Amino acid sequence: MSRTSVFLLTACMALNGMAQLLPVPSDNSVDLNRGWGHVVSVQGMFDYNANSVYNELPLAIRRGGYLGTDLRERSRNALHAGRNAAGNIIEGRINWTGPACFEALPGWRPVASIAHHDVRATRFTEDQYTLAFFGNAEFENEQAILAPSAYEEVRYQTIGAGLQHAASGSYVRLDLVRGQAYAAADVKWASLSTGEDGRTLRTTFLGDYYASDTAGGGFDRTNGLGIAAAARWNTKSGPGEHAVDLGLALEDFGFVVWDANSVRIQQDTLFTYRGWEVENIFALDNVNIGEDELLDTLGLRYETGAFTRLLPFRASIDASIQLGGSWRLGMGVEQRNLPGFVPQVTMMGSRRIGTRTLLAATASYGGSGALRVGLAAKRRFGKRVLAELSTPHVPGFFTGRTRGLGLTAGIGFAF
Repeated sequence: MSRTSVFLLTACMALNGMAQLLPVPSDNSVDLNRGWGHVVSVQGMFDYNANSVYNELPLAIRRGGYLGTDLRERSRNALHAGRNAAGNIIEGRINWTGPACFEALPGWRPVASIAHHDVRATRFTEDQYTLAFFGNAEFENEQAILAPSAYEEVRYQTIGAGLQHAASGSYVRLDLVRGQAYAAADVKWASLSTGEDGRTLRTTFLGDYYASDTAGGGFDRTNGLGIAAAARWNTKSGPGEHAVDLGLALEDFGFVVWDANSVRIQQDTLFTYRGWEVENIFALDNVNIGEDELLDTLGLRYETGAFTRLLPFRASIDASIQLGGSWRLGMGVEQRNLPGFVPQVTMMGSRRIGTRTLLAATASYGGSGALRVGLAAKRRFGKRVLAELSTPHVPGFFTGRTRGLGLTAGIGFAF
């Protein structure tokens, strides 16, 4: 399969998106009491977004079957002349916070974390979409522009330990990373020219493709090892109850060394296809169209060897301020190391109801998508259990003519 074909395939299969909901703000009345010796929390997250393609298309692809012309046309009409981006994230995490036990660091508590991460992201051109979903007939005697475009898919697990400040919530953690699967392509230039009646196809291509061991990337396989750091710093600025809470965070800042069975293709080529010519159809002894000959013709031989890649780390900054006794307003900005991802801005307003419930509404723009409107809530049950539930885009659950869908759920136990 050619590099161009790889991108066409990934553009139509990975029309998902990436965003991270601004954390539900802390509240001393609702949150678990910090005096507990141990706190164990479990969280799962799925987040999907795109800035041009409607939800109905990737959902239809996932279900399988025929994709109607109207369905494909609606998303094509929504494409941008510049950046078209998409991606998704699936994550599960277990955290443990223990009692303060360091004489030299009073107020700091040990923390440990185990997490699974599955991340995909892509950016693509208008012509890539048309070629993938409508074919090349529309490009007769014309050139389809297929770059700049990129795709990245990475699946990995982390396990780490660190310290958290009991009063402020600031923490630092160091993780070991187990790489399961990786695939990434970065196409700096690619085009496809179709001659009259489709008799001649000419493509130019400049780009790179890297992948982990092609023998498999299942959960039982370790195809790379690495290290990463995570940290968050919280502080207050201003007087008394009107102080602004500020936070800086960095998550999964590190790398994986993918092992020696990994593969790569680095290609800068011009290829012209005019079909196969056979002089005598009844004497095919000298016609070689096997896999090896085809790979040599297209220049798609893999090179094998280890390589190192950064993780899809996330950097963010957020601020919030108390408005009256029960209301709080917050704002956050984040950036991820992913293709097509631009800084995402999130606004949040929250209100405490009684002493056990906090509700919030969010609006976000950027990342891999466009404008999204979400809801979040957390509730404490008794003194030992805290549950959270949020979605970054409520309309995504009710109509396919929107972009983005996600859900985060978590629960914490104190003892």
